[in-house]
Amino acid sequence: MPRATTFGTRAADYDRLRPGPHPDALDRVLPATARTVVDLAAGTGLVTRAILARADAPVVVAVEPDRRMLARVTGATAACAVAEHLPLADASVDAVVASSAWHWFDEQAATAEIARVLRPGGTLGLLWSRPDPTVPWVAEVRGVGRTAADGARPPTRRGLEFALPGGFGFVDDTPEPVCVSWSRRMTRDEVAGMVCTYSGVLELDAAAQDAVFRAARERLDELVGGGDPVDVPFETIGRRWTASP
Repeated sequence: MPRATTFGTRAADYDRLRPGPHPDALDRVLPATARTVVDLAAGTGLVTRAILARADAPVVVAVEPDRRMLARVTGATAACAVAEHLPLADASVDAVVASSAWHWFDEQAATAEIARVLRPGGTLGLLWSRPDPTVPWVAEVRGVGRTAADGARPPTRRGLEFALPGGFGFVDDTPEPVCVSWSRRMTRDEVAGMVCTYSGVLELDAAAQDAVFRAARERLDELVGGGDPVDVPFETIGRRWTASP
């Protein structure tokens, strides 16, 4: 099974445990004036729900290639498709957003498709939401899953540092990414379970995944005292581009 298609094997856990974007970061990359928005690689609809929660919610098209994930999207038009081949007309949407997904795309093909479907002056907003890796205990617990999946290979920034391919008429509105820090209260089992929703762990067999859960829970208990719940620090990083008018 390709790594990018592993998330659907635990769609319910992904939806329950993974963070959606912080509203302040979403507001920085998605203009309030956008009336038709594509949530690209929508997964279970974490970003879709955040967009629809706005006071004057736009029409949202949730594009996701895994039907197991897409089945959990509500309140939006669902399209089973990939970023490189969007089932949308030319110049038909005001904004495209994608969260924690750009590293799965063919950058050239995806950028070309996004430029095609955006109206002149439309917006591309990219988001990444994750447990804050600068907090030592977070890095340690998350590292349990990384080590089980990828050995001693050092972690990467997974697409956080990149340049949008040139030649498609986009202007970078946020050369310095927007970063919003926030926290979420989770049980210890939820923290360990979240570690098991990442693609590298999902590639492992069931017994190995269970071992990751137990090891992550034990490491968390060693590093963080007290009972449940735990205040888990997160960050949402955002960048925004405007299409040529």
